[in-house]
Amino acid sequence: MNMLDFELFGEGNKGDTVVIAHGLFGSRKNWRTIAKIFSQTGRKIVVVDMRNHGNSFWSDSHSYEDLGYDLKHIIRKFGDRADLIGHSMGGKGAMALALTSTETIRKLVVVDISPVSYSHDWSDYISAMQSVDLASIANRKDLDNQLKTSIGNSGIRSFLIQSADLSNESGSRWLMNLASLQRNLPSIMGFPHFKTTNVLPCLFIRGSISTYVLDSHLPVIRKYFPNVKLNTIDRAGHWVHSERKEEFCKLVLSFLNGVVR
Repeated sequence: MNMLDFELFGEGNKGDTVVIAHGLFGSRKNWRTIAKIFSQTGRKIVVVDMRNHGNSFWSDSHSYEDLGYDLKHIIRKFGDRADLIGHSMGGKGAMALALTSTETIRKLVVVDISPVSYSHDWSDYISAMQSVDLASIANRKDLDNQLKTSIGNSGIRSFLIQSADLSNESGSRWLMNLASLQRNLPSIMGFPHFKTTNVLPCLFIRGSISTYVLDSHLPVIRKYFPNVKLNTIDRAGHWVHSERKEEFCKLVLSFLNGVVR
């Protein structure tokens, strides 16, 4: 059985375990700062690389049932249950686990994603990364210059470059299984149909200038998670946890402590 690669913060802490799952094209590195903040509350914080990302295993399969299965085994490594936080793709994997293994999660936090299908087409980003001549890359500026020919948004380029390993002795490489992600994009953009619900305490957080969690999604969210609270963080987009870090951390910790209204 393959196990997700992870990083543990607050190893000696006696509090509850919290598992954090990143989004598409990301890695556990994106959540280190927040994991350190959360670990200061006495909790154990486990930040994972999802399959086909970071240092975790590569697989031809990348369904949300797969991602939920991976998260279940990380949780079981640290005990029977854990609090689970998932952003974007990681949020969908977390929801899939909650709907297939209802006893595994104590509290669920879903960050700027809904259990619906999206029309976003990320194949151009994958193609741009695949077209990079990694043999000619000496530093991040070189990589940025090559990506710039296909991706005009500097913020997106900076995010993608975080998943490049430029120090490998065998040459620069992407820390993502781009071929598998490309093949599985229709599944990643979708969400399975589940007949189950989960009444666990659940918090959805969205950014006010993001379009990933719309009011029109609320009926399906409430169908799957009747005990849901929805909070909107002002002036935040899809990466709400990095754009409005202080507000995000305060909101999540209040929820985990049982005081979010």
